[in-house]
Amino acid sequence: MGLLRGPLLVVIPGRRVAIRLAAASVAAGLFLGLAAWWLRPQPAAAPFAETVPGRVVAIDPGHGGPDPGAIGVTGVREKDITLAIARELQQLLHRSAVYTVMTRTGDHDLIQGERVSHRQREDLRRRAALANEAGVDVFVSLHANSFPSPVWSGAQTFYRDGDEESRRLAVAIQTALVQQLGPNRRTARPADLAILRAVEAPAALVEVGFLSNPQEEQLLKDPAYQRRLAAAIAHGIFVFLSGQAAPAAATAFEPAGDGPRAYPLQGP
Repeated sequence: MGLLRGPLLVVIPGRRVAIRLAAASVAAGLFLGLAAWWLRPQPAAAPFAETVPGRVVAIDPGHGGPDPGAIGVTGVREKDITLAIARELQQLLHRSAVYTVMTRTGDHDLIQGERVSHRQREDLRRRAALANEAGVDVFVSLHANSFPSPVWSGAQTFYRDGDEESRRLAVAIQTALVQQLGPNRRTARPADLAILRAVEAPAALVEVGFLSNPQEEQLLKDPAYQRRLAAAIAHGIFVFLSGQAAPAAATAFEPAGDGPRAYPLQGP
């Protein structure tokens, strides 16, 4: 199919009016339309159609309520980013007939006003209990990273050390993030995280990027980029649920981010 070339001629009774349209403008419009179609988030592909439907995935948008999580350089709050991505991820999973359990659906934590000795610790315990009681097949916790230096960037996935199924899940998600979002040398890594220790199902924690990096902060608050993140995470979940093999874990130096504030991370 060829593109329009040259001027268009409109004939009006009594006179001829030549309207010249720039072929470059037409071509650019078609290109942008095709690019948007190509980058649209995709539901589960055909290879997963027989193994994914009917499974149950817990989605844990990190922080919430009085706990904003990390704060970006322009004030973007981690709790808002994680909830937005979680909602996109939930929609994608539902399209593929996957049931979901959301640990929160609004700007709140799981403390209902009662007095507790350590609010964050109790909140994490209740999130894990919610997933355990539901008997989920997979647990994915969403967070945004932060580091004193603004140069660090890139999404990274963590899993419970010594748990092969959780490692397989984390590697599948990390692989999809790298493949679908562009260059990223980060690898899935084990970490000593309270939420991962408390969950019985295969579990992974995804740091979707660094709010301390000005460019990545702008991406993370962009709804289109949030949808791409959700699509990559969904694909990784589908790969895991389908039983496809994950490659062996690699090692590399990466900063642990602000883990001690959010969830205690081991050092790199």
